[in-house]
Amino acid sequence: MSSLNLELSNTLKARELAAAYKQAGRIHIPGLLADQSAADLFKAIADFKEWVLHLNQGDKLYDIFPDQRKAMTDQQLHDLRMAAYAGAQKGFQYIYDNYPIYDAYHAGACAKPFDALFEFLNSKPFIEFVRTVTGHADITFADAQLTKFSPGDFLTIHDDNVYGKDRRAAFVLNMTPEWQPDWGGLLQFFDKKKHVEGGFTPSFNALNIFSIPKPHAVSQVSTFSRRARYSITGWLRTGTDPLA
Repeated sequence: MSSLNLELSNTLKARELAAAYKQAGRIHIPGLLADQSAADLFKAIADFKEWVLHLNQGDKLYDIFPDQRKAMTDQQLHDLRMAAYAGAQKGFQYIYDNYPIYDAYHAGACAKPFDALFEFLNSKPFIEFVRTVTGHADITFADAQLTKFSPGDFLTIHDDNVYGKDRRAAFVLNMTPEWQPDWGGLLQFFDKKKHVEGGFTPSFNALNIFSIPKPHAVSQVSTFSRRARYSITGWLRTGTDPLA
């Protein structure tokens, strides 16, 4: 697939969605894309092979690129995962596969057809839609990454509020069909006492948007899950895109 023709569904009612978002500070929007657009995007993601293993150790971030991963032994990969599990017992930790669409696009090296996905997320129809839904008329651009959470992957509690990034809201476009809640990978939200106050189960072609800051996490994908959890995640930001 050399390109994607992505279109919003013509059944979306942005103003009605805006009322729900204003009340809760988050929203689940099923059927974001037109049916053919969603099918084509899922095929592109399912066929993609150049995943980067993305993880941290404390404040240090690590990306294990495909060639590096192939050169690692099973024991080395196991040790990386065990280190991530140990880190999760003490503080903020994550391990999952990603592809940095935003960075790759601005470097002129974005894998096709995800350049078209990035352009869709920054198109006038999509930006106007999320401005209306969130009430943030000053949203000017979106950044994005592909994510793949395989069995055992997770992202612990955090709030996305990074100084200087000018993030108005976060978004997750889920692209995994037939997901079961018992398989994990849930987007969970927490109150001030760290009780779960809500969450969204991955749902194919559904967009989740939530305000920043808001403590949230992606629960660990179960080891008995039948598949990986695919999504496009990122932030809706204001100001001038610093990489443009």
